[in-house]
Amino acid sequence: MRSDGLELAVETAGEGPPLVFAHGLTSNRHRTLEQLAPLSEAHTIIAFGQRGHCDSTPVTDPSLYEPNRMAGDMAAVLDGLGIDRAIVGGESMGAATALLFALRYPQRVDRLLLTGPAFGDSPNPGKDDLMTTGRLIVETGIEGYLSVSAPEWAAMGMDEAAIAAWSTVQRSHRPASLAVACATVAGWVILPDLSPLAAFPAPVQMIAWEGDAVHPLELAQRMAAVFPNARLHIEPALALLFNDATIPGRVFREFLVDG
Repeated sequence: MRSDGLELAVETAGEGPPLVFAHGLTSNRHRTLEQLAPLSEAHTIIAFGQRGHCDSTPVTDPSLYEPNRMAGDMAAVLDGLGIDRAIVGGESMGAATALLFALRYPQRVDRLLLTGPAFGDSPNPGKDDLMTTGRLIVETGIEGYLSVSAPEWAAMGMDEAAIAAWSTVQRSHRPASLAVACATVAGWVILPDLSPLAAFPAPVQMIAWEGDAVHPLELAQRMAAVFPNARLHIEPALALLFNDATIPGRVFREFLVDG
């Protein structure tokens, strides 16, 4: 799928009303399909590779990692598939993509799903960690980054299978592209304040967790308080979502299908 001069890899699964979802920084569309598998019997899941990630066009120009341009990628995916209106969602960096798309095109959003919002109206408190990740990838490559990170992931509670699966996701990217993404996205402040959320008309389901500077629970709580119709599900720790990748899909299923 073409957008902004770039090629975006797009994959679909399931049947039913369309649900388009943008993955997070360093993740990929394959991970999205795994996370949302509990929804595949009720919805057509549209997972696309965000620019610079996995099979989408590599991006080493920092100016191309601009959040509003990336929200335009979501519009291009829907337009390319001939879809006027869908359930829209995203995780972390992808939550910013989805939110900016939703605020620009509220008439195209049936419901909004946000996992681990990381960027809002103030600098990300984990900015330095993200920039360090970018530097580590530049200096040591993906394998060097993984050798340093895997023990840290184990210490935070990720099991061996989760570490192996997440390492495979990291290996799907071009190192130079991923490094620039980490260094650039780290500095995002996507809104001057959260007041535009107060006029958003569609229902919103959010997922957040405790103890993660990159995905501050405080931001999710403030956003949920401003949206006129939002629910917030809180997990005790990020590691739980790595150890069981389908947690977001089950939470969203309760919101979209069972609730």
